[in-house]
Amino acid sequence: MRHRLVVGAVVCATTALLPLAFSIPSAASPTVDYAVTDDGAYTRHDGGTDQAIAHCGDPATDSAPDDVAGDGDADSNDGGNRRQGNEPTVAIDPTNPDVVVAGWNDYCMTDLAAGWMGLGFSTDGGRSWLNSSLPGYPLDSSIEGLASPLKGRTDSGDPLVAFDNDGRLFVGGIAFNRAMPQNGSVFVSTYAANPGPAGPTGQLPKDYVRTRIIDKAGTPSLAGIFQDKPLMEVDRSTASPFEDNVYFCWTKFQGNAGRSKIYFARSTDHGATFQNGEIVSDGAVQGCDIAVEHDGDVYVSWRSFAGIGGVQVNGMRVVRSSDGGATFGKPRQIAAFTSYFPNIGGARDCGDGPFVCAPPSYVFPRIPLEPRLTADQTGAVPGVFATWNAIDPASVVPSETAFASASAGTVGRSLAYVTTSTDDASTWTQAVPVDPSPGDPGHQFFPDVDAYGGRLVAIWQDNRTDDAYSVQRPLGNELDTQGRAVSSGMDVVATYGATSTNGVTWTPIGRISAVTHQPSYEMFGSRDIPFQGDYNWVAIADGNGAAPGGLFAYAAWTDNRQVVPGEDPRETEAQAGFVDGFDVQQCRIDLGRTTAEVNRDVPLARADAPYTGDNCGNGGGLDQDIFGARIALD
Repeated sequence: MRHRLVVGAVVCATTALLPLAFSIPSAASPTVDYAVTDDGAYTRHDGGTDQAIAHCGDPATDSAPDDVAGDGDADSNDGGNRRQGNEPTVAIDPTNPDVVVAGWNDYCMTDLAAGWMGLGFSTDGGRSWLNSSLPGYPLDSSIEGLASPLKGRTDSGDPLVAFDNDGRLFVGGIAFNRAMPQNGSVFVSTYAANPGPAGPTGQLPKDYVRTRIIDKAGTPSLAGIFQDKPLMEVDRSTASPFEDNVYFCWTKFQGNAGRSKIYFARSTDHGATFQNGEIVSDGAVQGCDIAVEHDGDVYVSWRSFAGIGGVQVNGMRVVRSSDGGATFGKPRQIAAFTSYFPNIGGARDCGDGPFVCAPPSYVFPRIPLEPRLTADQTGAVPGVFATWNAIDPASVVPSETAFASASAGTVGRSLAYVTTSTDDASTWTQAVPVDPSPGDPGHQFFPDVDAYGGRLVAIWQDNRTDDAYSVQRPLGNELDTQGRAVSSGMDVVATYGATSTNGVTWTPIGRISAVTHQPSYEMFGSRDIPFQGDYNWVAIADGNGAAPGGLFAYAAWTDNRQVVPGEDPRETEAQAGFVDGFDVQQCRIDLGRTTAEVNRDVPLARADAPYTGDNCGNGGGLDQDIFGARIALD
């Protein structure tokens, strides 16, 4: 069930964040979590197969040079089932809580010149998963795939999943081409309620029905228009006059001068049609979320930026509709805060090659702020809840290097916050950290919150277990004896949770991921930079219906535990054998020739003089996965 929350650092536009003066002992962490992307076979939505489905389920890898077979596969020696996955989303079927659906950015088709949305289906409450792909990918030969309006686009991502009360599944996201015509689109696909089984094993619990493009625009440059960062929610309140309405919001980036806007669209016919998007934001904005209260009121929130477009506060704003999304009131400020923004000289992606940053050359992924919003549609917990991560004001100190994470020249600790409104978003309580953990510090990031059945669950990732943690350094970094940035090992980042019955007081439940991982492995940009996606997800459902004791949550996160580390010969050769520990397994052949001598008929990734590209991309060096965990609430 998708009801979201925003974790933040302040409660209202004029109030500063206050540190919490207490701590709550954490419960023992669970010992079991589940691989949502399990490096196994893929099943097409109709039970058939094609080159892409076979490739995504193929475990083969071969370190031999690519022979450029001419079949559209840029890496003919490898399969694709150990490629990256990130930015998970999760929903639980209210008509059958054993059915859990997940989505993620899936890179298994990268060798086929595509990046698409992966979908996972579980019929045992998220303990085991069957992986598939949203119809419409470039090599989709199914009847539905060929008819999809996404056909002709090379990439799809930013996945969203949500159910209505009748068990219909809605899958939303973005789709585009990386070359002209870009055709940047936001869309929602519909899967039928309570269908018969599909696929060779009879495990796919939902039948694909249609895809609808909500808006299309875009040019591949910052000066153009691009659709991004969507969110979706469905009205599941049985007390609402707008039950089963589907709501969708997104950011339309219009150049790089603060002219981006939040758009909103709705469907009142189960995703068959969507109204034209309307602007609901003001000022300079990015990212949105949607919450629906028990009475059917709809809230849309977004991140605001100071000094651009008339809004003078860095923080979070919200707008309310009392007529099912037909019209909205004026935006209000939820909170003002200093966002956690790890960067060196403004660069938020630091690694090797073209992404190397100023000394001591830290390596770290971008950690963007994606504030969230939620409400308990059962009405058991009244109000609307917002969550985000931000800098604890009491932790800010001057930076000792070029690295900054707070305002320019300063660093600080990131905490996940929650604030509450019980008067239609007119006023908000003082934001509180969900788990201040003063004796066990770490940077908290990628928070999400859900509310349902009288309970709230917040999840986030942080690096409290890293013995090398310092507010002065990014995640997973330490300095060697020569002052150079090196990996602090694998015991860096884990996923944590907390629960509440009112959104004001929180009880930490400890670690929910079974192991920790290094988030800064360089798996992207030709193995030069790390990337963890932009968010994680949690959903709550009732497994017992009218009977007591059935509430549970399912959380999903991006996880690098299965990534195989290695050495990058380009780096070790250039730096006299220096190994920083951030590199992954890769098989490169020294070409020993100048750039002018490289065969340009070979894909550029494989003509990276003086070395080839990575010839064993399916060998484990890119094995970033989605993991999930069940959290019992009763």
